[in-house]
Amino acid sequence: MLPISISMAAPSPLLEEIRIISILTRLANLVRDHPIFEAHIHTLLDLHKLLAPIGDASYTRRGPVARCYPGTRLKVIAKIENWIKDGGHRPILWLNGPAGSGKSAISQTIAERYEPRIAASFFFLRGAGLRSQIQQLIPTLAHQASAYSSAASEFITEALKLDPDLCRGKSFRHQWQKLLITPIGVTRRCWIEKPIVVIDALDECNDKQSMSTFIEAITTICNKPGFWLPFRLILTSRVEEHIQEQFNNPVTQSVINYLSLQKFDATEDIKLYLGTQLSEIYAIKKHLMMDVLLPWPSSSDLQQLSKNAAGSFIIASTLVGFIQREKGTPQNKLKVALNMTDGLDPVYNQVITEALEANKALNQKELQILELVLAVIIILEKPFSIAALGKLVNLEASSIAYALLGLQAILLIPENDYDEPVELFHTSLRDYLCIKERSRELCINLQQSHATLAIECLKLV
Repeated sequence: MLPISISMAAPSPLLEEIRIISILTRLANLVRDHPIFEAHIHTLLDLHKLLAPIGDASYTRRGPVARCYPGTRLKVIAKIENWIKDGGHRPILWLNGPAGSGKSAISQTIAERYEPRIAASFFFLRGAGLRSQIQQLIPTLAHQASAYSSAASEFITEALKLDPDLCRGKSFRHQWQKLLITPIGVTRRCWIEKPIVVIDALDECNDKQSMSTFIEAITTICNKPGFWLPFRLILTSRVEEHIQEQFNNPVTQSVINYLSLQKFDATEDIKLYLGTQLSEIYAIKKHLMMDVLLPWPSSSDLQQLSKNAAGSFIIASTLVGFIQREKGTPQNKLKVALNMTDGLDPVYNQVITEALEANKALNQKELQILELVLAVIIILEKPFSIAALGKLVNLEASSIAYALLGLQAILLIPENDYDEPVELFHTSLRDYLCIKERSRELCINLQQSHATLAIECLKLV
């Protein structure tokens, strides 16, 4: 009889993974059926109704999100991480810098890196409906804090029971204390490290006076003798007068850590980004680059492009989009981009002018609609989808999509879904098109455009 060998080999990785998933599923079901868990879920559902949070304002929002390009902004991030670990008696970090310098990308990167510690976050965005308004800022942060901790959830629920109008008509200072500071503070026994709250782009809020009052409320609370803020608070914005006045108040300076992006030279970071992105364009469009010698771009061209970006990642990324997406070969587009030395305005001018000329040259008159569609996109308070834009101006969604093709370098246009919103690549495009001195003949007549839009809306009634 042949000997029988019994294999004692370990189970395959696939079988082991299935076994682990099965165990975790059973555990999840047990937890889900537990009365405490069930009660917490009901509490969260109740709080959602009471707080009415904005769903697309946190760092977990869907859609295109700016992040720091791998290997860039390392010095800035290191500074922020040092403050997170040992911020001393300065619980607030104000990260400031000019438009397009990468503040939101840094905020997003920090939030994702410290995900387990993010108690709440809010990313303001001008022209994005409720995300550009301050009214739901604290309730939205409070709702996220309630999901972060069941103990915080209980305190927020109790606060709203005692004061049903807490989210309406109460001061920022009162809301901040009742809906965030106290609820997060009671969870401190569970901490290994302090939670973090991120509020990005304060300057994108459409109510300057209220934002100034909000900053004053936060700093006043933090300046109380013996007060201890139970979380690290990261705020970012441009250096605008109504914001700067509050942060530069001598009374507030003892609780704020100031971090200016203008003190960090971004040239090498931008060169790294541009070099990598343009190398990818070369590889993807090799059939159009057969007579172009490597390295492409040359070191001198890369240096000039970095100089043209002037420390702005948004300019750098827009230049990449221009070279990659616009008609013509990448090499010819690179030559044009090398002469764009005045920030984003020359890029906007080149892209929009070429797109409008191409649109007006179409044989089908019904497709000559780009000027109207662009004006509607600029003046809308909240981004519309291609389908919604089509209904608004009484055109097929496919016609809207076709008309917008020439603006892919400056607009975020959904590729496969007409129900996804068309968004500005950067809010500076709205500024450009609404200021006559900058956009000249391309300037949008706001009064006329609003009247046109009103007429189109009436047609739908």
